Amino acid sequence: MSISSESARIVAPSEKAVPPPRWQTAEVVEIVEEAPEAVTLRLALEEPTGFLPGQYYNVRLAIKGRPRPVQRAYSVASSPLPDAAVIDLGVREVPDGLVSPRLVRGLSVGERVEVRGPTGRFTWTEQDGGPILLVGAGSGLVPLVSMIRYGAAAGLDVPMSLVCSSASFEYALYHDGLDRLAADHSWLRIAHSFTRDASDPRATYHRRIDGAMLSEVLDGLIPKCAYLCGPPAMVEDAAKALAELRVDASRVRTEKYD
Repeated sequence: MSISSESARIVAPSEKAVPPPRWQTAEVVEIVEEAPEAVTLRLALEEPTGFLPGQYYNVRLAIKGRPRPVQRAYSVASSPLPDAAVIDLGVREVPDGLVSPRLVRGLSVGERVEVRGPTGRFTWTEQDGGPILLVGAGSGLVPLVSMIRYGAAAGLDVPMSLVCSSASFEYALYHDGLDRLAADHSWLRIAHSFTRDASDPRATYHRRIDGAMLSEVLDGLIPKCAYLCGPPAMVEDAAKALAELRVDASRVRTEKYD
């Protein structure tokens, strides 16, 4: 599917059949340093098909000593509006990883990589309704940012509350862009929590995400949808906390990043 204007509506997979994605070549048009050991890879697709906010692409690289190319999945941080032909993949370097060190430190603008996608059901559009709660830690923030950016690009006013956990301000992905979006859009609320910097006033909280924190952010509101993304322990703890806050499990969608 092709999206070419801000007035276009995202068509969910159930509404329009799309062929299975195949491998294609994408050109690196920009590399943005987001945090220590984390970058945005801005890729121009040869064969764009559109994507839903929250989906991911697989990246395939030839690795020395490996008989076959190695592939890894990376979420899209950009909005499909206004141009789904260029995607932003959020990549955090994994120590001793096979693919991520090459993507974070070994690529240059103009190089080409193989990608396949979009893939994934951890998605949100206005058809899913609101208000929505977004809870992310580390690189789990990437697909949630895509949802927020889509809301802004599509001119929506669906209430969104984002709780994002980072070690410190330095490691808080997309913090500048998110702060600007929150300043420009009254429907967006952001609560930062820093786990390793107890004195930074730029964070609302200075601990791991817990039930009391989510209760304060929700302030009695029951979200239509809640999206939890990040390390397995965080996702499981947040899901349990939401259950204790009487948020029905059918409203909670999860994606775990090891």
